[in-house]
Amino acid sequence: MKRVCLFATATLAITTAMACTGGSVDNPVSPTPQPATAATVTALVVTNQSITEATMQLTATARMSDGSTRDVTPLTTWQSSNAAIATISSSGVLTIVANGEVEVRATYLASSGTLRLVLARPPDPRVHFVLTGSVREVNPTPKILGSVQITITTGPDAGASATSDASGRFRFASISATRVSLEASRDGYLPWRMTNLTIDGDKQIEVVMYPTPPTNSAGETATGRCKDSTWTWSTSIPNACSNNGGLQYGVCPGPLCGAPIAPQ
Repeated sequence: MKRVCLFATATLAITTAMACTGGSVDNPVSPTPQPATAATVTALVVTNQSITEATMQLTATARMSDGSTRDVTPLTTWQSSNAAIATISSSGVLTIVANGEVEVRATYLASSGTLRLVLARPPDPRVHFVLTGSVREVNPTPKILGSVQITITTGPDAGASATSDASGRFRFASISATRVSLEASRDGYLPWRMTNLTIDGDKQIEVVMYPTPPTNSAGETATGRCKDSTWTWSTSIPNACSNNGGLQYGVCPGPLCGAPIAPQ
């Protein structure tokens, strides 16, 4: 027999139709969301990276209880233990004001971290000083050397030069307060170099130059100089200059390079 369902109203039709087809209406209950446990800060680590000679960027990194890390630098409160030595902006940029040691403190939420820094204020290139010096040959013949050209190779005054006189003296009347590199040259001598000399006041330096090592009849370059001013071609430190008062210094590069140098 054919089964027929009759509907009284539109509302009943929905219910009866479901019954006729053997279906059912379910009303599942959504699970109640469980609140996630918020990660907490277990440590605050402070690091630094130079931007210029006078500034550096401080970074605050939060180590979280879930093992993750977060850069919280913009959210951190910064403090310098001595504003007369260094100041810190709200974004963590430290500016060196003077030479000295400071402790940087970073605070984020209830955590804090510190970093101790020894700072050196760079010279002001607008200030100028006098640089003088003398030139001599290295022992065992420490004679004064004239006609040596000393040239500034780095810094605002790069290219400026001075020449030592008969007494071995030279003078730069006005050098910017900064860090410079120097080079000295004269025929018959190896180039002399000095790097990162800080000009923060009137300076006096000594230039010590090494003679160019000679070669023997076989075209071999001397390996060292003896204390009696002669040269050696020995390749063994114990045997070098054994009959000439001992080894004064070894020629670099060479087999005696690095040998103990006799006092100047």
